[in-house]
Amino acid sequence: MSQPISVSVQMDAASFHDFAAFDLLRHHKAWHRPLAFTAILLVSAGVCLSQVGQKDGAALLTVVLAVVALGVPAVYFWTFFHSLSLQIKKMGLPRPFYRLELDAAGLSVWMAGEQNKTEPTNRYTWNTVYCAYRTKEAVYIYVQKNQAYLLNESMDAAWSLLGSALPAASLHDCRK
Repeated sequence: MSQPISVSVQMDAASFHDFAAFDLLRHHKAWHRPLAFTAILLVSAGVCLSQVGQKDGAALLTVVLAVVALGVPAVYFWTFFHSLSLQIKKMGLPRPFYRLELDAAGLSVWMAGEQNKTEPTNRYTWNTVYCAYRTKEAVYIYVQKNQAYLLNESMDAAWSLLGSALPAASLHDCRK
């Protein structure tokens, strides 16, 4: 395997925002439920629309269903991105987050404030890493389904090392 890769990750607002949106929408596929909700209500609104002129109140019910179908998901996503914006402001970004070291044995993580210690805060062997994603802006290494580390430097070298360490099914290249 190639040389170890060591990167101190400095998290900025844009990187954190991009990661949070990626995690919600791409990794966890949280857009599926709002889409299903919208589709069901819009189909119901279509059925009501077909009854306009035949049944009393069909037009009003059509409008109500359409507004709810579009409004509830819009509020859901607005709330997520608004709370994300508030969280970013509270975090005081940019600031150092952690140092990552990728080598033949796996991934070692030193959290902020512990980056100069000899022993890492956490160690993960490659067979325990859940998956990895490569975007244009970063590499996201998920050590568990709900825990990831962002790597925004040395991305080509890291992706190459991940390609030799992880099974192909665990690697997701999203640059295409």
